[in-house]
Amino acid sequence: MSETVKSSIFFSEVLSQISNGNLPDYIILEEFLEITGDRGRFISCMVLATLFLIPVSIPGSSIPFGIAIMFIGMNVIFNKFLVPQRILKYKIPRNAAVNILKGSIMVLKKFERVLKPRAQILTNRHSMNVINGVLLVFSAFLLMLPLPIPLTDTLPAYSIFLLSAGVLESDGYFIMISYVLTIVTALYFGLTLYIGFEGVLIILSYLGLNFQI
Repeated sequence: MSETVKSSIFFSEVLSQISNGNLPDYIILEEFLEITGDRGRFISCMVLATLFLIPVSIPGSSIPFGIAIMFIGMNVIFNKFLVPQRILKYKIPRNAAVNILKGSIMVLKKFERVLKPRAQILTNRHSMNVINGVLLVFSAFLLMLPLPIPLTDTLPAYSIFLLSAGVLESDGYFIMISYVLTIVTALYFGLTLYIGFEGVLIILSYLGLNFQI
């Protein structure tokens, strides 16, 4: 089944309708996936990744959300729903869920004017669908790693978000950008392991990016 929908504005409207709806105090992750899942597996990945692009705090969320994205990626590869029940029962507070949805709209609106079908060879073949699923799994794995270093959540989250948006809009340019960003993310994680956390902070400070751990 194709995951492509022709208008990213439509995505914004759908997410807006969900965020403005009558949501319970706590939303089980399974329900969260269901209210977005009818629009495609990649919308679910995009929404879950948004948490790490905006200032919404859900302690320990990178592991269950990362696992969920990883298994959705495996779903893309094998065309079979594989998310474990333990992860599906993870509870998301209503306010956090609304903020995630609104954050998805905010981030999406930054890209929706330029998202359009192009270089569709990266989206219209089964082999590319498998590759994109593998990259989702890889980026989700990096997102799950509990490293106390800046950008270790943001970089893989952007890879997931851009890849998902590109697939949904059949925009091969966005998919290529996500490929490049995934390589950069892998190199950044490798550099972190090679020179250590303090070394990475020193390099970032030379680049004008000052973080405190």
